[in-house]
Amino acid sequence: MNRYLLAVALAALPVLASASETPSSPYLSAKGHAERSVQPDRFGIDLRVIAVDMKPAVARTRVEKLMAGVLAGFKAHHAIPESIDATAISVDAKSEYRDDKDAFLGTQVSRTAHAVFANLDDLRQFIDGVEADQELQITGTTVTRSDIEAVRQDVRRDAIKDSIRSAKAMADAYGVKLGTLYTVTDSPAYVGGRSDLSSVTVTAATLPKIDLQVGSIKVEENVFAIFFMDTGK
Repeated sequence: MNRYLLAVALAALPVLASASETPSSPYLSAKGHAERSVQPDRFGIDLRVIAVDMKPAVARTRVEKLMAGVLAGFKAHHAIPESIDATAISVDAKSEYRDDKDAFLGTQVSRTAHAVFANLDDLRQFIDGVEADQELQITGTTVTRSDIEAVRQDVRRDAIKDSIRSAKAMADAYGVKLGTLYTVTDSPAYVGGRSDLSSVTVTAATLPKIDLQVGSIKVEENVFAIFFMDTGK
């Protein structure tokens, strides 16, 4: 593997070349792909507590009681302390449409909470203890890895290496030598009047929501680069 080309490609990733520029010399476009499946080791959960009452103080007291129970549950089931977050109280008027007019139902008070667990069983046990109803709702779960950024970087390097291999194979097939890297960007570029792919895409930037039957996380990267061809002139 040409370490110089790899280093240049890595250094070029944050730099955007002009999408409208056309290389002044013969060039070729190459795609690199890499993916990796990894097991999650961080398990997040989001909840919402909400209460409605004609007396705002009653709704607020109910929400604070529910939230105290949620936070106690986080602690009891070993949520990562620095991940625990609870929003401030939100207060709104609650109404619904009845008999062709708005009917005031009272003051709605709500808060949301989030926490991350390092052990899936801890999250399962926490959920088993939640008595969900119209006032206490689990709004979602997420998974990730504590080292996901390092995983992305490794996969990106593999994708870059694959793009260099692809470029070399095409150059050999056409009987030319591979020249220097022209550009790598993070968006498609129009080169020579047509759409040539010259971007870097991180498809795992936002990890998918999954249920508690946790599988693997697929980290995938596609690299599209443009290289000059060394014509020997």
